[in-house]
Amino acid sequence: MQKKVLVLVAALLLVVAAAAYADKRPHEGKIARVDMDGKVLVVQGEEGDQWQLYWTETTKCKGDVLVTELKPGDSIHFDYVEKDGKMWVTELRRTHKAKS
Repeated sequence: MQKKVLVLVAALLLVVAAAAYADKRPHEGKIARVDMDGKVLVVQGEEGDQWQLYWTETTKCKGDVLVTELKPGDSIHFDYVEKDGKMWVTELRRTHKAKS
């Protein structure tokens, strides 16, 4: 019985830790700069922090926008993985188009 309780407590702690980590990961912001040659988006969060997001041909775009159509001022929501010290966008969608 104690072993089941211990396993349950460990699983609960793992879920709580994963949720806390997910809250710290950036997932949305406003595009500050687009580098088409380097395939990099510089995105600024609400608190002024910036991230360099790299994309590839496997990056999925939701909605009717392509990565090459994104402009500074556009707001995006994104998912990414960290690899080789870089943030690689796996999926993104534009949530607000910048005014022209």
